[in-house]
Amino acid sequence: MEKIFADRVAKLFDVPDAQLREGMTDFMKEMERGLKNPTASTLYMEPCYVALPTGRERGRAVALDFGGTNARASLVELAADGLRVVRQVARPLRKAGAYDVTTRTTTREALFDFLASLVAEALAGNDTAQALPLGHTFSYGTHQENLHDARLIVWSKEIAVPGVEGELVNALLADALRRKRVNVRPTAILNDTVAVLLAAAFRAPGTAIGTIYATGFNSCYLETFGGKQPPMVYNIESGSYGHFPQNDYDKVLDAASAKPGAQRLEKQISGRYLGELMSRIVQDGDGLAELPAFTGEDVSRFATQGTEAEQIVARALIRRSARLAAMSLAAVLRHRADADGEARIAPQPLAIDGSVFEHMPVVKEAMRETLATLLSPEEADGLTFPLEKDASSTGAAIAAVLGA
Repeated sequence: MEKIFADRVAKLFDVPDAQLREGMTDFMKEMERGLKNPTASTLYMEPCYVALPTGRERGRAVALDFGGTNARASLVELAADGLRVVRQVARPLRKAGAYDVTTRTTTREALFDFLASLVAEALAGNDTAQALPLGHTFSYGTHQENLHDARLIVWSKEIAVPGVEGELVNALLADALRRKRVNVRPTAILNDTVAVLLAAAFRAPGTAIGTIYATGFNSCYLETFGGKQPPMVYNIESGSYGHFPQNDYDKVLDAASAKPGAQRLEKQISGRYLGELMSRIVQDGDGLAELPAFTGEDVSRFATQGTEAEQIVARALIRRSARLAAMSLAAVLRHRADADGEARIAPQPLAIDGSVFEHMPVVKEAMRETLATLLSPEEADGLTFPLEKDASSTGAAIAAVLGA
């Protein structure tokens, strides 16, 4: 790949400040539309029916985390000195040459039996005479009417198992647990962003926004309604925002995805798609007949250790990703301030979990710079970005205890 080609591609991923301001304003409008009528917005704005923890919750619970590259099951203890993961097991959803539980040829029973087996393994050697509550971090778009279960709206992240969309997810899991004779009772289901928020609020009361920035991208927040009705945590499904302009590479990736037109913003931000964007650019730049298979980790490596051209492209991809992530967070912050009649955004933590945020170069600096541009330098200086590691497990355990 020649440097002149890399420079030309990098310009395609350079997002002007004015375009980000327009995106922030439109994202806020989509949030407001979704709160009134979810079908009128590209953002799902799903109520999550869970209160923020006080930090005084106690007990043992099982956490199941399904939504990234790996599925994880954990036994977690909530105690006076904090949260402790007693035992955790993880297994990839796909293992080359062995199995893949994500495809159209997988039955829903096989998928949920796979998850139930993980739970059984996490509990091996522990007393399960009394059924433990289970919190299920399920990181796909769902519709909830209570904390205990949710219907899958649509798969994302290239999951395509048939027979699950439109079904109650925890009911399917409970059936599998019974088949495997695992004495565990699903009591809560939540998105991974909500798990991040619960884990952060358990440690630092007052935290009101949680974000996952990894294989996928999404945020949730505490909606106050300006005090006119009881507060509610809302799962935004930020990655589904569908109005930000696409360049030619975005359009090709979108058209080739399992669900063209869906999760458009996520396809411009998340680790799952940064690798594919890099693959398509390298194929184009090097004139390759076959599409190389790069991952988000490869993009991170190219950004620091690649050739000059590879570094230019990788950093352009990561920088755009971070700026769009910051745009969506700026919209949430401004929406919350407006709802409460506050002229300025108060200093506060933005709890974030995820490998892209934690490990990729450029991300944190580009996010802070963009927030300072879209809000104000003073408001941006008041924001902190605590990393909530393993929050998908600890937050799910908190939800399980709250829902028991």
